[in-house]
Amino acid sequence: MAERINQRTMLTKRLLSDALVNMLKETSIHKISIRDLCERAGLNRSTFYRYYSSQFDLLQEMEDDMIRCLLDILQGETDGGQCLCRVCQYLEEHLEMARLLINNNVDPSFPERLFSLPLVQQAVFRNQDPKMSDVERDYGSCLVINGSFAVIRRWLNKDTREPPELIASLIPRVILTPIA
Repeated sequence: MAERINQRTMLTKRLLSDALVNMLKETSIHKISIRDLCERAGLNRSTFYRYYSSQFDLLQEMEDDMIRCLLDILQGETDGGQCLCRVCQYLEEHLEMARLLINNNVDPSFPERLFSLPLVQQAVFRNQDPKMSDVERDYGSCLVINGSFAVIRRWLNKDTREPPELIASLIPRVILTPIA
């Protein structure tokens, strides 16, 4: 019986996330109502509210799922450069979802969560000066994380994208290279 309930829950959440994905292709998350979302999913609002309090909570769960998938993919990886490459490959393989989550991002901590995966940090921050003060490191991290996120967003939104390997190698070089 518990397995049946779990399958029902998974199906319900899948219907809601699929409906949200389709709606995000047409409009901003800020313009999506729970009523319209439930109508699109073929569910009633009480079912939605059993699992989520808003459409933003559903989007947050979708982001969390992406981060969990990335953690699974990176498990056992020891090379930071290869790790960043695998992240880019995953994003390209799941292009539609990656575009939706990155372009409709309303969670200001999402770029930080994406780039705080330990090996991703190792790859992105490998050229950081160890003599930096805490203030320099804090602002530098903000610049690197948001700059890397902007590079990923721009790359994902291109119709003709460079290979993931190129983007993975480009991020640490371009973001951390001083402009003359």
